[in-house]
Amino acid sequence: MLSSQRFNLQVLAKVSLLTCALGLTACAKHNIETAPRNEVRFYGTPGENGDAFIHEQAPQTLFSQNLDCSEFQNMGAALNYRVDKALTIKDNSPLTGENDPILSQGLLLSPGDLVEVLIEDGEGFNGRYIIDNAGFVKLPLIGSISAAGKSINMVETDIELALVRAHIFQPASAMVTMQVLNWSSIEVSVAGAVFQPGRVVINKKDLQSTLPDQVNAFGDYSTTRLLSEAIRAASGIRPDAKLDQVILIRKGWQVQVDMTGMLSGEVVRDYPLVSGDRVIVPSTGCFQAHLVRPSQITPKGFRVFMSNLIDSAGDNSSAAVGRYSTNLPYGTRLLQAAVSANCVGGKDWTNAPRRVVLSSKNPITGETQVIERSVEELITMPSKGEINPYLMPNDAVACYDSNITNYRDIARTIADILIPFKLL
Repeated sequence: MLSSQRFNLQVLAKVSLLTCALGLTACAKHNIETAPRNEVRFYGTPGENGDAFIHEQAPQTLFSQNLDCSEFQNMGAALNYRVDKALTIKDNSPLTGENDPILSQGLLLSPGDLVEVLIEDGEGFNGRYIIDNAGFVKLPLIGSISAAGKSINMVETDIELALVRAHIFQPASAMVTMQVLNWSSIEVSVAGAVFQPGRVVINKKDLQSTLPDQVNAFGDYSTTRLLSEAIRAASGIRPDAKLDQVILIRKGWQVQVDMTGMLSGEVVRDYPLVSGDRVIVPSTGCFQAHLVRPSQITPKGFRVFMSNLIDSAGDNSSAAVGRYSTNLPYGTRLLQAAVSANCVGGKDWTNAPRRVVLSSKNPITGETQVIERSVEELITMPSKGEINPYLMPNDAVACYDSNITNYRDIARTIADILIPFKLL
C-alpha cells in the first residue's frame, strides 16, 4: 500500500513538473516581445528597390542618447558617392590617348621608382637612383630634381636644364637619357562603393621571383599599377557600384572610366596609376546581382561567421564548421552557406523545420539587418531572391533547431530532473 502511494506521488510529481516546464516554456516564448526578422528590403536581395542616400555623406547611425556624439558621428566613416551627370570634354568627342588629360601622360614616376640616368661624357652623374619619399631624385652637384608625378621625358629635360644652369654643360652638349629599371609599389586612395575604402598599396613585387634577364634589362613593365588593381586592393566593388562611371582624379584632372568590361568581357581602358591618385566608385543605390561573382575587380571569396550548435553536432569542430567552410566564394547564397554550415540534411521530420538566421550590414545605410529563413523554404524556393539572398563579406549565419528537437531536449531535461525521484 505504501509503495503504491509512493508510486502515485512520483507520477503526479513528474506530470506536474512536465506541465509546469511546458507551461513556463510556452509562456516565456509568448510573453517575450520579439522583433520581426523579415525586413522589407535586405541588401543581398536582387530586384528590390534601392536605398536613397545623400552625395558624399556617411551612413547615418544612432549613437548613445546620454552623450552629444553629433560632432564625431561621421568621423572616419566611408562616404557614399553618386554621379549626377556624365563627364564630357568641350567638343563632346570620346576620350582618346590624345585628348585624355590622364591617359595621355602615360605611366608617371612615383616615389620608390628605380631609374638609371645616362649622360654623355657625364661619368660623375651616371648611375642608378631611387626617387625619395618627397618625390625628388638627387644628383651630384646639381642637387634635387623633382620627378614624382612627371614623365621620363619631363625629368630628362629638367636635368638638362639644371646641368646648363650650373654651368657644367653647354646647351648643345647636355644630352640626358633616363630609363626606369623598376616600378615600385605605390599608395592610392579608393572611396565609394567598395568593400574596404581607404588607402591601398598596389604593385607589390617579390624581387626573388624576378628573372635575372629582367633585372639586367633596361626598362620595366608593371601589370599591377593599374586602376583595376587599386579597386581590387580595396576588396573589390560592391553590388551597388556604378561600374560605368568610375572616377579617377589626379592633380585636379578627373576622368570617368567604364569598367563594365571587367565582368562582361568587353574592351576596358585600364588606366596606369601614380602615387597620390584618387579613385571613386559611385553607387547606384541598387543591388545588382550580375556584379556578385568573382572577377578582377570583385572579391574572389570572403569570410562568413557561422554557428551550428545543433543537436547532431555539439560544437563547430565536430560540425565541420572550420576554415574552408567559413571562407566562401563570392556569389554564395544563404542556402549554400546553410549547407556549408551543416544545417541541411539528416532526419527529414526533425531537421527539415530548422531555421537559419542571417545577419548582414547594409553598406549604403549602415544598418545591421537580420532575417530568418526555414531550411524547408530555402530548399523549396532557392531561386527567389527574397527567400535566398546573397551573402556579403563578414556576414553571420546561425542555425536553430526545429521545435521537435527543442521539445525532445526539454523532455530529456525534465527526465534528468526526475531521476532523483526514481531513486526513492
